Amino acid sequence: MAPSAYECAVLLLDTVPGVMRSIGSAMRQRHGSDDMPTMGQMRMLAMLAAHPWSLSELAAAHQVTPSSMSRTVDVLVQRTWVERTTAPDDRRKVVLRLTPAGYAAHIAIRDAAREAAARLIEQLDERQRVHLHEGLSALRALIDHACSMPIEPVSGETR
Repeated sequence: MAPSAYECAVLLLDTVPGVMRSIGSAMRQRHGSDDMPTMGQMRMLAMLAAHPWSLSELAAAHQVTPSSMSRTVDVLVQRTWVERTTAPDDRRKVVLRLTPAGYAAHIAIRDAAREAAARLIEQLDERQRVHLHEGLSALRALIDHACSMPIEPVSGETR
């Protein structure tokens, strides 16, 4: 008997945080914790790698206040990964974009996360990996179809 949608939802929501913790832990062990950004900062780097965002757009996407987002961005600015500029059409609008160092950091972090995830997933046998890929692909397509704004790839790549 196939699991219900609710049972799948419970499994998904119980599993994803553990997967992210496992990947984060593996990355910190391999690359050191001092240079490793938080998962939220990694997501911001990926979003900014895709295109520049205004501070208010980033805040809305993360469902936080602009002042809270500004504090988060401050850390990335201090690391010289992000720069703040003003929009040419509205000098009151703050536009955030990755610096060359930010792009390099994003690529290095993205690749380290992929390697950590691959090391975890390679423990599955071939059949399990096929099922995982099919299931994740179906979920991704469903979300892209159901949402008015498709998911931005965390990897920073376009599909």
